[in-house]
Parts: sequence; structure tokens; C-alpha cells
Amino acid sequence: MFSNIRSSATATEKESGWWLLILPGLVTTTAVAVTSFVFGTSSSAPASLPAPITFIFGISVLTAPALVAIGVHFDRKYVASVSAWEPRSEYILLGIAMWFGIGIPLGLLYLFRRHKYVGVP
Repeated sequence: MFSNIRSSATATEKESGWWLLILPGLVTTTAVAVTSFVFGTSSSAPASLPAPITFIFGISVLTAPALVAIGVHFDRKYVASVSAWEPRSEYILLGIAMWFGIGIPLGLLYLFRRHKYVGVP
């Protein structure tokens, strides 16, 4: 009796974690927008930050789109297998959209639709 409860909880935890890779893209895009707003559009804005923060910020800006694309790819497969919604393949481009500032509303839209059909997050 308890083995069924445990196995279903583990399967849900294991399979539903791909959407978490969308969050770095949302955070990075928000950080870029806040930094641009605070420091203006000058090219010396990143140089005024301490070196470790500039390095971490630069790495996250470069890797976040790839993480988002990987996360959305695997999450699309999971959502399509457990619900009636089959997310379009264009959602993989969400990572690139993060660079242009339109990734935040598109990412939130994806997470909203995912919640509507799957219930998580």
C-alpha cells in the first residue's frame, strides 16, 4: 500500500524538475534589465562592478539561454506525455528571446500554461 504512494511521489519529483531550468533565464534577463536601468546604457556599466560579480554575471548571460532551451525541450516531452497540451517547438527559442528582453513574459506564459495543464509549478 505504501509502496504505491512512494513510487508515484518519486516519479513526480524526478520528471517534473525540467521546468526549473527556465528560472535561470528569467533571473538573468531580469538582472540585465535592472543593471541597464541602474547603470544606464553606457559600456562601462559592467566594468564598474567587482571582478567576481562581473565574471559570474557574464557566464550566466552566456549560459542561461542554453539551459533554458535544454529545460524547455525535455519539459515539453514530459508535459506532452502527461497532459492534453502539447507545447509548440517554438518554446525552445525562449532562451534566445531572453537576450532580447521578451523572454520574461514568454517564460511566464509557458509556466502559466504548464501549471494549467500539469499543475506544477
